[in-house]
Amino acid sequence: MLKILKFLITRTRFLLAGIGLIVLLGVLFGSVLGTNERQIFSNILAQLGLVKESGNGRDANVDNSKAGTLIDTRQIVIIDPGHGGSDGGTVAGGSLEKELNLKVANLVGRKLTKAQVNVKFTRDSDIKVNLSERSKLANAHPGALFISIHHNASTFPEAHGVEVYYAQSKPDSVILSQRQYFKLGRDDSFSDHRGKLLAGHVQHLLCSMTGAKDRGIRDSRLAMTRWVSCPSILIECGFLSNAKECSNLSSSGYREKMSSGIAAGVLKYLKMVDADPYYGTSIKASKPAKIAKLQSENSGS
Repeated sequence: MLKILKFLITRTRFLLAGIGLIVLLGVLFGSVLGTNERQIFSNILAQLGLVKESGNGRDANVDNSKAGTLIDTRQIVIIDPGHGGSDGGTVAGGSLEKELNLKVANLVGRKLTKAQVNVKFTRDSDIKVNLSERSKLANAHPGALFISIHHNASTFPEAHGVEVYYAQSKPDSVILSQRQYFKLGRDDSFSDHRGKLLAGHVQHLLCSMTGAKDRGIRDSRLAMTRWVSCPSILIECGFLSNAKECSNLSSSGYREKMSSGIAAGVLKYLKMVDADPYYGTSIKASKPAKIAKLQSENSGS
């Protein structure tokens, strides 16, 4: 009887040890499997669009044709602080134009970035950038806006106020780029007034927010408005040659108002484009193109 009891106790110990080992292995392997299962479950949710994948998975904003490259669908605004480096610009009133241009540009950039606009700069420090380089950057983004920021000067010390320039006439190469952007046929007529409308929005809000004299918008064959295919304007924020206006332009408080006005004008224009992608353009398809379109529609019906 005693031998049988000892045998049962020994067997029970082995059994309990075995159960313990199984439980321990179950915990270890279960935690690993549980991690994998959770990952698989997360991946399934991601594929269903319920959550975003993490780690090496694709995010909802990733371009599937270029793994790891995020698609930024925000409107691009290129801000061009005039002059820079050895080119100081206007020096009237004891203020360097190139420095004031950059200060205003940075403020405008911050405000637009806060409004979810994709901002790029032709320069972000005191360096000289050739006009051809600036226009090349702008033309690399045909769907962008181009805002060149400057300060004015005059031989007449009483001159003051804000001017915004645009160019209605552009070189053939720029016009071709515009037509390609809108995917126009060879015989389709096209006229572009986007720069003029952008200038109007910015001029109005800039003057409204600063109280500066409105000297109007002006059509001019300036390099930074004429060489650029996207809607482009050049802003003369005020006259450094006017003592009172120079004092304002050198004030951080006044710069805040100016940058708010410029940013508001740009956002106003973008809002109009959101409602109508062809805002500011006049496009008329040629008669053959209309006939071809009708034939295509009829054959598909």
